[in-house]
Amino acid sequence: MKVVKPGPDRDIPRGVVGGSEISQTSAGAQNIYMAVFRVPPGARSHPHYHEGCESAVFMLSGRLRVKWGDHLEQEVVLEPRDLVYVPPRETHILENVSDAEPAEYVVARDSPHEDAVTVPWAEE
Repeated sequence: MKVVKPGPDRDIPRGVVGGSEISQTSAGAQNIYMAVFRVPPGARSHPHYHEGCESAVFMLSGRLRVKWGDHLEQEVVLEPRDLVYVPPRETHILENVSDAEPAEYVVARDSPHEDAVTVPWAEE
């Protein structure tokens, strides 16, 4: 058994903030990844996908607008206690709809590491 305490915030390359995680690196996990992420007020992630894993998300606080699809043409707003399934290679972005409150969520994946891939048009 391994306990992972909340760590200092760190920027994640795709544009959100991470704190603590269960992963191959932090706990020796072989088949699971779980982490808490925060999207600062008004912030937006880069368009990205997760190459080889399914993701399950549980919203803790705040509201996130999620856009997904080949051209980010689909949209939904997530609120606390919402659960979301994200299949592998589904391009998406996360945007905090509040200018004052952060949004936090927990993500679990069937992979022992973070495998986000920023899509080529992310900087447009």
